[in-house]
Amino acid sequence: MADVELPRVVPRMAPEGVVPLIAVEGTAYDCGRGYAEIVMRKYPGFREYLDIANYWQKLPPVEKRLIEQRAPFLIDVHRGLFKVAGPPRSAKPSKPAGKRKPAGAGGCTSFGLSGSVTLDGQPISGQTKDTGLDRITRYIVLRMRIKGGPTILTLCYPGEVLGYGFWTTGMSQFRNTLWSVKTTKLKGLDFMVLGFLCLAGKSVHEGAELALKYGRRGAGNTLIADGSGESLSIESNEGGVNIIPARDGICTHANHPFGPDTSKFEQYPFPTFKADSEVRTFGLWNRFNADRGRITVQRTFQLIADHSTYPRGTCKHYGEDGGVTTAVVVTEPTLGRLHVCRGQPCCNWPVTYTV
Repeated sequence: MADVELPRVVPRMAPEGVVPLIAVEGTAYDCGRGYAEIVMRKYPGFREYLDIANYWQKLPPVEKRLIEQRAPFLIDVHRGLFKVAGPPRSAKPSKPAGKRKPAGAGGCTSFGLSGSVTLDGQPISGQTKDTGLDRITRYIVLRMRIKGGPTILTLCYPGEVLGYGFWTTGMSQFRNTLWSVKTTKLKGLDFMVLGFLCLAGKSVHEGAELALKYGRRGAGNTLIADGSGESLSIESNEGGVNIIPARDGICTHANHPFGPDTSKFEQYPFPTFKADSEVRTFGLWNRFNADRGRITVQRTFQLIADHSTYPRGTCKHYGEDGGVTTAVVVTEPTLGRLHVCRGQPCCNWPVTYTV
């Protein structure tokens, strides 16, 4: 990677603070209504994710069938969201105070650790969020306790349901941009629907089988982990779908494709992106492996706050696209805990949320 002339000491990019919790419970429909009401009241004009509820009003036949079989409550959640939010509007999302920064799309590093790697024998999973600074003010934690269904606990944006976190099924799910050539023919499940189906399952193998059987539209990576501690990544681009299993109980993934088929279609908007992604993917794997058997949530945040390749790296302070680390989420699904650091983990403390 080319050297970047930046000062070694930089101001804290995100002020210390707590990501707000939005908590709803009841029937699936009531959860959707209640969530939409809170979002529309507290984040007026921000419809980027509320408008996604419109997609659920007429799901493609295959997706509808799979959702009805595996997670029927999601249809009622989105029906409730749509009832309050209504159809998509032309209004643009509101801007936070100050100059709006570039959105930033060249980051995020996800991981899954089996109990054989952790100190307490419980699986840990999570990811960094590398975005534009404006996103810091948008993060929320959603806790949705669905009567007759699972509890959802996830870091997300207002109006979003999928997010980055886990369900009380024991499944957790995280996502990464996959730098690839523009897809033209790839068909299959929407990435959001596949993510939900993975969370509604019992093992990572169910998610992998769905992706291989039905495919996934567009380029991207989804890392999933289950209650037994197994984890894997699902890559998709013009090369199709490749499953990247964990290695020795550790699964890490950033933004470059490295499956046998997907890697043939890599493409990067900036020449530094591939090397940076490789450093984040394999550097984090090496740090986890070196601490095998001793990893806790606290140690996980310390290992993510690595500055060996500063100002890029897992704890990112600079990106050509304007992206920096604006949040880190670490989950303990079997213990019902989600830990979120607002901003870079080298600067701010995480806060714990429970089911």
